[in-house]
Amino acid sequence: MDAIASETTSKPPRLKRRTIRLDDGHRVGLSICGEGVPLVMVHGIIAEGMIYARTLRRLAGMGFRVIAVDSAGHGRTDGLGRNGWSWANYIDLHERVLDHLGIERAVFLGHSMGGRVVVDLASRNPDRAIAVIPVNAAIGRGWDTMTSLAKFVPGLFPLGVGLLVTDTLSSGFRGRKQMGSIARLAAPSLLDRVRSLPSMPAALYATATDQGSDDMLRTLGEHGVPVVVVHGDRDLAIWYPFAKDAARSANGTMIRVEGARHSWLLENADSLPAMVGALLDGALADPLDEAATKIDDLYGPEALALTIDRPRSKPYQLEPGHDWRLDPVT
Repeated sequence: MDAIASETTSKPPRLKRRTIRLDDGHRVGLSICGEGVPLVMVHGIIAEGMIYARTLRRLAGMGFRVIAVDSAGHGRTDGLGRNGWSWANYIDLHERVLDHLGIERAVFLGHSMGGRVVVDLASRNPDRAIAVIPVNAAIGRGWDTMTSLAKFVPGLFPLGVGLLVTDTLSSGFRGRKQMGSIARLAAPSLLDRVRSLPSMPAALYATATDQGSDDMLRTLGEHGVPVVVVHGDRDLAIWYPFAKDAARSANGTMIRVEGARHSWLLENADSLPAMVGALLDGALADPLDEAATKIDDLYGPEALALTIDRPRSKPYQLEPGHDWRLDPVT
């Protein structure tokens, strides 16, 4: 990770919105900044990549080329229509985006629904994943069991949605100093989000009804892909034991964010980058050091991911607002 400057700055690089069109004309929204090892981020339900800009800017300052992808029907990405009710179609779209951008290998980071996206993406092509970091993700045997029961237990699905809304509002209150900034970041794509509202029920249904994340996690473990599961231990929507079981299945690392709810990373922009910084000297040290010495191999020839925006990175002095610890999974 020697591509970054040697001095810290109070102004990390800014994410820039970009829109690409795949070969079939499907419009996809991106938010990009930084240089170095590609880090592909996928957001949570009803969100978009730019909402996480303050955190992603700081990750870019650590030597990553951050590429936040708006999932289908979110942000500036076109919806899938009737195909949006099938989870596999979301993963297919993300794979096509990676191919179009010329990203051969990357660190995959995802929050909530996006955490399940990156786990699925990486399990399909383990050689493409330098590491996988699901944050309060909809994964794990416990989560799959609970969502499968929703088909037979009336009221369980709406209860889960209610808990997610309650949890998100709680995070919004706790991080209320940041809400003005997040609102400004989200404002430019407001009309796109309004137009995509009909896609939300399909995305929520597809996320909640897809099964098999435990098998995906085991596949990553069998292929030796480093998996770091990061989860708030007071998440009302996706319970902490589900996350711990997911880390166990992947033979991965478990980071417990103490007292944190589902959307804690929107409360403080420095917390997640600080955790990743600690991992650079721990669980992710070897794979990222190796990747950083072979940057050219991480991108295809004339990769669009490198030319779509002028890359630059500077490290940023972090002041995390959350406490965390490694939690043994054995």
